[in-house]
Amino acid sequence: MMSDDSVIRELTRELVSAFNDADVDRMMALHAARYVDVNLPQPVQTHSERAEYYRSVVSKRDLRIEVVPDEIIVDGGHAIVRGTIHLFKVDGSPARELRYVELWEKQGAGWKSIWGIDAAVHD
Repeated sequence: MMSDDSVIRELTRELVSAFNDADVDRMMALHAARYVDVNLPQPVQTHSERAEYYRSVVSKRDLRIEVVPDEIIVDGGHAIVRGTIHLFKVDGSPARELRYVELWEKQGAGWKSIWGIDAAVHD
């Protein structure tokens, strides 16, 4: 049986793979019915609103991502993840680097992403 930390790392890899494949359905399977994206003007999103947001992002097919969870703190049915998002242009050259914090919640037998915020790294 995998630890919660390992499960969340695996789910993060799945989210990255789905994003890079522009597979919104796979991405949404990892999100709760209500998601909060603090970076957006209207941060609270329904499942369909989040899916539409992802469709608009991945339809451009101009970025690929790598995500490195640097720290995962699990406390009962919640987990806080802190890490780095590397964005790459289609040609493989680096585009940006972000730091992120994400909140996961255990729902039933699995984990769902429920809240996130990210910010660009500045020199």
